[in-house]
Amino acid sequence: MEVIKIKGLLKEKKGNALPFACAIVMSLIIIFSGISEYLRLQMIAKGVRDALEASIISVAAANYDEVYNGLREGYSGGYYLSSDNKWESKLDNGDIYSELSNLLGLKKEGGYYVKLSNGKAEFKVSDLKVNVINTSLAPTETSGNQRFQAEAFILLEVPIGFGFDKGPPLKINLKVVSGYTPKF
Repeated sequence: MEVIKIKGLLKEKKGNALPFACAIVMSLIIIFSGISEYLRLQMIAKGVRDALEASIISVAAANYDEVYNGLREGYSGGYYLSSDNKWESKLDNGDIYSELSNLLGLKKEGGYYVKLSNGKAEFKVSDLKVNVINTSLAPTETSGNQRFQAEAFILLEVPIGFGFDKGPPLKINLKVVSGYTPKF
């Protein structure tokens, strides 16, 4: 019944269908704008995650020389023999922020690294935490042994463009893991 009424309204020649047609067009514009904003947010988050992944891979690669020494002895961890004959962990956290700045074109403003586009902040990243996990030295049980890996956590804030800047920014905690696994 409702479909027949709607068709009747659209076929009328009195001009009563004009507000209804405008409402349909406005609804479609709002839906399309919402979908476009969602896709924009997804692309920014994916780009930042990919750049963070490339940065954390560089940290894992920077630790290659420490890990390789252990591989020669049969362990894939980053250890060195100290002057008092004790094995100690030797790891390098690298400089992730400078890598991200180079990859994404970020500028430091306060406690944030900001990507500017036409003078406005496109997104901000902050609260970087890097955790380099070393493997066990001389484990007795190797079946559940974890590998040498680097984890990075970062907070991404993206201002919402839909809604005339009235909404709060989207905040996402991104996590990226990169590891080193020997091939033998």
